[in-house]
Amino acid sequence: MRYQVVVLDEEIGSDFDINSIAWQKHPAGDTSAEFNTLKIYMGLCSEDQLASIFDDNYISGTRTLVYESSSQVMSGGIDEWVSILLDTDYQYDSSEGNLIIEVTWVSPVDNKSFYSRSWDAGTIRAVGYTQTGAPTQPTGSLSSSLPRLTITGSAGGALESLTFGAVKSMDWR
Repeated sequence: MRYQVVVLDEEIGSDFDINSIAWQKHPAGDTSAEFNTLKIYMGLCSEDQLASIFDDNYISGTRTLVYESSSQVMSGGIDEWVSILLDTDYQYDSSEGNLIIEVTWVSPVDNKSFYSRSWDAGTIRAVGYTQTGAPTQPTGSLSSSLPRLTITGSAGGALESLTFGAVKSMDWR
C-alpha cells in the first residue's frame, strides 16, 4: 500500500525541522491496528496538486526516508492524535517547494484498519494505492480528501506544532 499527500508551503509558513507526524483518529476502523514494513518518506514537490505517478510528484533527488518499522502499531481513541517520532528529522525549506509526505506499508496484521479524520482540500492533493502487498506500485488513484495531520518540530530554534487541515475541516462526524 502506498499513499502520498502534499502540504502547501503557505500551510507550513516557514522553514521547519520536522521530527514527528500525527494523525487524528476517526471513529471508523479498529482501536488499534498493526502494519508490516511501514515506511515514511518526505520530500519536495513543485506543484500544488499531485499526479497519479508517485515518483513524478517529487522534485528529483528530494525523496528521503525518515521512518521505518518492521511492525508499526497505531492505536488511539476517537479524535486522539496518534503520532510517530521520526528516525531522522526532515529539514523542510519553504523556499524550495511544497512538502510531500508518503507512507508505504506491506499489509495490516489481522486485516485491522486505522482511519484518520480527513478534510476536502478542493483540489487533487493526495494519491493512493490500497492493494495489500504493493508498496512500490508506481501509480495510484487521485483524491482531494486529505488526512488531518499534525507535524511537529522546530522553526527558527523554537519548538512548534503545525496542524494541517484542522481549521479547514468542519466535518467532525
